Amino acid sequence: MKKLMFLIMLLPIVAIANPMMDRDVSPPHSDNKMPPPAMHMLPKPDDVGFFLHDLNLTTAQNAKILILLEKERDLMEEDRDEARKVRRDIQEMTLSDDFDKEKLEKLIDKSLMLHKRYALKKAEFSHELYAVLDQQQRQALKLKMLSFNTPFPG
Repeated sequence: MKKLMFLIMLLPIVAIANPMMDRDVSPPHSDNKMPPPAMHMLPKPDDVGFFLHDLNLTTAQNAKILILLEKERDLMEEDRDEARKVRRDIQEMTLSDDFDKEKLEKLIDKSLMLHKRYALKKAEFSHELYAVLDQQQRQALKLKMLSFNTPFPG
């Protein structure tokens, strides 16, 4: 009984001591922003990607690959922005009162064209990257990529 009385007397003190119970203070996650990535997840300025680390690249190959990565990043960013705009337009059209099938078909055609261009650029980039490697590195890369394409057991 003494313990119960002690807990009842202690409860208001604990409630006052907790600043999160104040209605004016919002929880830290209420602004719906994504937290920053962990430091070990941030790309390093001289990082060529996890799939090329084991290939024993020379400094010249590393420099060429970094230039290719930067060029590819800039090209892809333009297409990503345009693709986001098209997706947003398609979504707005489907949720609007004035639905126009012809405009929607044009937007879908534009989306397909952007997707095709994106796939072509990605394939060209992969080929340029592959051309930088020597024969032994190409074989090692092929073996490594095969391990990514294996189906899950079961």
